[in-house]
Formats: sequence, structure tokens, C-alpha cells
Amino acid sequence: MCIRDRIQSKQDKVIQIKILIMPINTALVWALALMFPFTHAGHTKEEWKSRAIYQILTDRFARPDGDTRPCTDFRKYCGGTWKGITKNLDYIQGMGFDAIWISPIVDNTPNGYHGYWARDWEKLNAFFGDETSFRELVEECHRRNIWVMIDVVANHAGPIGRDYSTIKPFNSPDHYHDYCNIEDSDIDNNQWRMENCRLADLPDLKEENPFVREYLLKWVKDVVKKYQIDGLRVDTVAHMPKDFWSEYSKSVRVFTMGEVFNGRIDFLKGYVGPLDTLLNYPLFFAMRDFLRKLSFGSLWTTYTQLHKVFGKELDYMGVFINNHDNPRLRHYVSEEVSRAGIAFVMVSRGIPIIYYGEEQDFNGENDPLNREPLWTKMDKSSRNYQFIKTLNEFRREMRLWETGYEQIVYDDRLYVIPVSYTHLRAHETGRNLVCRLLLEKKKKKKK
Repeated sequence: MCIRDRIQSKQDKVIQIKILIMPINTALVWALALMFPFTHAGHTKEEWKSRAIYQILTDRFARPDGDTRPCTDFRKYCGGTWKGITKNLDYIQGMGFDAIWISPIVDNTPNGYHGYWARDWEKLNAFFGDETSFRELVEECHRRNIWVMIDVVANHAGPIGRDYSTIKPFNSPDHYHDYCNIEDSDIDNNQWRMENCRLADLPDLKEENPFVREYLLKWVKDVVKKYQIDGLRVDTVAHMPKDFWSEYSKSVRVFTMGEVFNGRIDFLKGYVGPLDTLLNYPLFFAMRDFLRKLSFGSLWTTYTQLHKVFGKELDYMGVFINNHDNPRLRHYVSEEVSRAGIAFVMVSRGIPIIYYGEEQDFNGENDPLNREPLWTKMDKSSRNYQFIKTLNEFRREMRLWETGYEQIVYDDRLYVIPVSYTHLRAHETGRNLVCRLLLEKKKKKKK
């Protein structure tokens, strides 16, 4: 049996949403939860799926002194810090987010503002702050019931050519694979080269070397314990063997979400198990294609295959439409279509991830233009900010992560367009139907 829920706005406009809630055996849920290992804070994989994540590029979110002058060179540090994040948690929490994902925290080679060019694993990135300010960020987040996910890199060091003397502790050629670079043709055809050659000429760590392996496993375990980290976003997962990731995940016993930058569903499935879950790149590519071309065929095919291959594991996958590695969707589409992408992320099956700046309608193209400083526009009254806030409230109120909901897809005549931040409306445009976001909800039995 189905009902329709209506979310009323100040202007008496409506979001009409149909949601299907499948029967859930409470005892079974508890039994499954007990099967998942608990983190230091008691967070299971089941608990993480209720969270909504706000992704932050630490250097681009907020300066510690409130300075809002623009950044003159996006290829260099712009001044964002951990203290800047701490001072602006109200901004994040105001949208309804209860988890943040921040940049890698270790010391980087010059201009490593993004955090992915590690130089010294024993030092924190001084551009982001010191140990005190990092601890204060985590502690304040926890006080507010915001979980902290940090980005971690085990695959490579910063771009230093073949002189490894400045990298600590991996300062010997023995710590790296022999020199070769990954070619585009290797991505789907040569996994050995994917795991043993350099990505973008970044020195590829030799994880089969006992010292390298043991250090990386101990380092991540110590960081999680020392700073009480709640989860890890794991970089460049497809560039290291699965057996390494199995050990990596077991060493930390916190939620691990890996990045496999690939749209092949069967290929991604092999990394679930070694890690808890993955970013849902197949859905990202399909949704991007749909929103840019307004053709539902590939989206429906991808969604069907994802359900067939991943099943319940879809509940834990990270759903996103923007991130730091891809041009922002808004660069290619209208404001309204971009908001449709946000809506899809927020109510899809999985853990929603919103990339900072989406709430301010940022439209940067390729890296580094998609890594704009946020401090030039932190407007809580913006349409997208309020739209995301509404969707987060709806997701929590309906507890969508507990339901068996699915997007209903018919054919190429159906696509999703939010007309304003408080409502979704149906329109006819020739053969195409711009429709409400449809979900189904089963009525609860009357007591």
C-alpha cells in the first residue's frame, strides 16, 4: 500500500514524494549489526549508513582568522585550516550534516594543498594547523555528534621524481616499485601495471616490502586511535592489491570507504570485503550522463546492475554527484538540473556525500578550478543551502536508510528536475516529462 507525503514550503509549494518502505525484521537487523565489527566509538557499518557526509577540501573551506579575500592561485595553498573548519561547524550542521570528510592530514611536498602528496608520515600538515587544532576539530565535532572521516593515502608519495631522500620514512629506492607510468590503456586491461606503475608520475610504494607494509598498517592504526577518527576514505584503492586492503581495514577497525575510480560494477565488487564499502562511481557516471543528456536508459541499466551485483551492500556505498577529482556538474548544466543531482544524492540508496560548494552553486571545471575557496561565499540563505537542509531533514524524518526504497524509473521520457529549493513540480515539454522525484512508502500498520 502506498501513500504520498507532502513537504509544504513557506510559499505553499510542494515536494511530492512516494517512498517504498520494505518490511524489516527488527531481530534480524540487530543480528546483522552484531556481525559487523565495532569501531573505537562503537560505530558499525549499519550505523554509518544513517549519516550524511559533507566533503571538505581543508585548504579551501575556511581561514582561521575569518579572512575572506580571494585566493590568487588555486594551484597553491590558499589558507584554509582545521581551526577554520572548527569555527564554521555551525555552517555545516545548519545544512543537517552529521559527518565530515576532510583532506589527508600528513605533511606534503610543496604545493600539496590537497593533501595527496605525502612527504613525512610522522608530521601533520603545518599549513592546516598543529596537533592541538586538529584534536580540537575532532573533539568539537564529536561534541556535536558529527563523525570525522579522514582521507588516507597508502599508494604513493609526493612528486619527487626518483630522488626519495626527502620522503620520510620511505627514503630508499627499495621502498618503491620500479619506474614505469600507468597508461590510459592499462586502466581496464592491465591490473599489474595499475598496481605497480606510477599514477600521474607519483612514486609508487612497494607494499610487498615488509618495512613499507608494516609501517603503513601501523601508521593508520595509530592515527585512528590517537585522534579518535570515526572513518576513513581510502584513496587510489585499485592501485594496490586486495590482500593489502584486507590487512589495512582489519588494522584500524573503523569504517572504510574506498575510492575505485572506475565505472565497471563487477570490478568494483571485488574490493568490497577487503574494505567496508566504496564510493559509488558507476552510479556517479550514470547519473552525470543522465543529467547532461536527459536520457534515462543508462541510469536505469546501471541501477539495475548495481542492485544485482551489490545487493544490500548498496546501503553503505557513498553516493555523490561532485567531488574534487571531477569538474562540477554545474559547469555543464543549469542550476535547476544541478539541484536535481543534489536531490538524487540525498534520497538515493547509500550514504549521501555533498562536496563543499554545491550549497553555493559553485561551477568550477577541471582541477584546480573545481576546488574554489568557500569563504568568498558562505551564504546560509542561498537556495541550494536551504534545499540541502530540507532534504537532510526529510531523510532523517523518514529514516530513509532503514527503508527498501528505490527510485522509480520508467523510460527516457522521465527525468528529475527540482523547480525550486522547496518543491519539485511536474511539467510537460514535448515528449519529455519533467517530473516529481518519486519514491514509494508503505503505510505503517495501525496499532
